[in-house]
Amino acid sequence: MPSPPNQNPTNELLLLYDDFTEFQSQCTFLCDAVVALAMSELVMDKWSVNGLHMNAVQVKQQAQVFGEKLSGLRERSPIQV
Repeated sequence: MPSPPNQNPTNELLLLYDDFTEFQSQCTFLCDAVVALAMSELVMDKWSVNGLHMNAVQVKQQAQVFGEKLSGLRERSPIQV
């Protein structure tokens, strides 16, 4: 979601960093859960599979949102590489 045009880029970047930190902890949890399940050698029930699937979908959606936000910041940046 694009930020309002009057949003300070520095503040926007700080908010994005805070969101990313939360996202990173969600990714860590998901990775740890998958590894723990794989190492347990237990058969996963349909509820566990559904929960992992829902988490994976959320992570992919959040990653896409981060990409869009970063793209918007880059487009508005006065520095062009």
